[in-house]
Amino acid sequence: GSGAVWMCFLFFMFVTMAIAAQQNFGPSVLNHVYGMSAAASASALTALLLGGAAGVATGGFLVARYESHDRLIAVVLVLAAGLALLIATGGVPVWSVTALMAGIGFFAGLAGPSRDMLVRRAAITRFGNRAFGRVYGFVYSGLDVGFGLSPLLLFGPLMDAGRFKTVLVAAAVSQGLAVLTALNVGRGVSVQSRAA
Repeated sequence: GSGAVWMCFLFFMFVTMAIAAQQNFGPSVLNHVYGMSAAASASALTALLLGGAAGVATGGFLVARYESHDRLIAVVLVLAAGLALLIATGGVPVWSVTALMAGIGFFAGLAGPSRDMLVRRAAITRFGNRAFGRVYGFVYSGLDVGFGLSPLLLFGPLMDAGRFKTVLVAAAVSQGLAVLTALNVGRGVSVQSRAA
């Protein structure tokens, strides 16, 4: 019944929807939008994944330096969404697409450690230390919902309709919705902390 917990669940779902689109459909989208070969599109996907790993590693250092996890998440996911929208225009040079995909992965990865700290703080502030595992297990199920439903209900139909650029736009919109949920959680945690 906690709004913060449901916001965390939605955050995980929206972030994962964007990841699912980029990972599952990225090579095909790049092939159709930019005429990239299968090998070049696969390399762009590899760059996205390696960028994500580098982002998570870097985000671990950032999370120790900044207390405003919701704001950090908002900034990096807006940057990731902006790069996705840039690629979706179909107007960037083909040689830059792989680097832009790496940037999307990096910025999305940066959000990972802050995301975990935001969920932890929301759970502990609302329910205490003993509820952290239970809350975390619930909100993490948002990952599975996002991975499971988005290809079936959103991105698959867009691909079938030949709306390849729209797949990237929808992924960016998903990241934007994740930003709104993260800011909502952060605001709720701040209010509860002050009340306590």
